[in-house]
Amino acid sequence: MMKYFKEGRMSVKSNILEAHWYHKIKLPGGVVTPGNDWDYLWDNIRDAKKNVNYTEKEVLDLGAMEGLWAFEAEQSGASRVITVDRDLRCSEKLLYCKGQLGSAVKPFFNVPIERLEERIGDHGPFDIVQHLGLLYHLMDPLSSLFKCRALVREGGLLVMETAVERSLGTSALIFNGVKPADFDLDKHPYWWRMYNGGHPQWMVTMPCLKEMMLSAGFVPMLETISFADQPSTSAINEDAADMRYDRCRVALVAKAVDSSDITQKVIDEIMTS
Repeated sequence: MMKYFKEGRMSVKSNILEAHWYHKIKLPGGVVTPGNDWDYLWDNIRDAKKNVNYTEKEVLDLGAMEGLWAFEAEQSGASRVITVDRDLRCSEKLLYCKGQLGSAVKPFFNVPIERLEERIGDHGPFDIVQHLGLLYHLMDPLSSLFKCRALVREGGLLVMETAVERSLGTSALIFNGVKPADFDLDKHPYWWRMYNGGHPQWMVTMPCLKEMMLSAGFVPMLETISFADQPSTSAINEDAADMRYDRCRVALVAKAVDSSDITQKVIDEIMTS
């Protein structure tokens, strides 16, 4: 079993900037890590985050990868930032950036969302939880929202970004499909419903995303909702002519409230907007 690292301290390779990165992170000296050119995605998240005041706030960043959003939260004035990720794929890079930036961000590795409260509960509650680019990868996306609500203070915020289906007016959670063992992309037509990839992925409709948030104790702030079209970006997200759904990305902020505050009036306002 992989060892659980509380606060990682490990050596980094001298050629780390030659490796594959997910995020583009600005480092001292004009250095930018060689991440994906997905500015449309990053900028959409930043549009939603303009509605969040990070000054002196305690922040939890889920699925941190190399730590872009954690470092930005710290640079925006957060007093404490904790990151979690389920494995160590990006740990060395996160620690490299942490050192280069002189950051106080505290990374926790080997923390799956399913065990979030067990591993991180003693470090909460938090003012802000960042749930970015993660929901559609999870085995149980709804459960992740309840776990977030357990760790955020009442009145605190959830910053959400995920894939969404925007043309269907019904509440639905659409599964990507199951990849057969003998599938050959070069010989067979595109078959996945949403993504060119066989690993578990979901796509929510907007009514479903709103209902999931409300059920977990988060009220979406309608004025923060920001959409971005998702063009073909790589083999993983490449679209095809027979795609059945209108896939895009959504970023928004939701407020953590007491269950008694989610009245019929609130639900009607959220679900009809």
